Amino acid sequence: MADPNVAFYGFTPVPRDPDVLFDSHPTANSDHPKQDDYTVTDFPLPDSKIVREVRDFVQNELSSQTYNHSHRVYVYGVALVKSHFPSWSYDLETYYLACLLHDIGTAERFLAATKLSFEFKGAIVARDLILNVGGVEDQADSVCDAIIRHQDIFVKGYIPTSLTLLPDVIDF
Repeated sequence: MADPNVAFYGFTPVPRDPDVLFDSHPTANSDHPKQDDYTVTDFPLPDSKIVREVRDFVQNELSSQTYNHSHRVYVYGVALVKSHFPSWSYDLETYYLACLLHDIGTAERFLAATKLSFEFKGAIVARDLILNVGGVEDQADSVCDAIIRHQDIFVKGYIPTSLTLLPDVIDF
């Protein structure tokens, strides 16, 4: 019996290389790719005790520019899935947490406290935070994995569903 947490927390493997992921894709790879019209109301933010505590933490640690960037990553990632991969299954709360926390390692107090890259330090901080505010280990691990690997833009092979969205929309 398959572990339902694999799909729920975004661990289902998908091609990492965007050229492979979108190759012959019916809605993304053509002269006129599908472009759905969305409004902000199409992307309600998850709102749970865990989300509120993480959001408050991130808002206190990151600049407003980086905090806003994290929200754009969430919206653009969800829009990509809605438009091009509607069959994908993953937890929006876990994805939102990954988006909120993906640059937490760039906060001054974390950069100053380590010689690790910001991705690795941020992943450790994020995992500990999620567990400390009541998240489950699979959720914390999914976010941790996404943060560590979110800058691996030229890696071939397969990565978890939840991670695919971060690198593809990170520049927004």
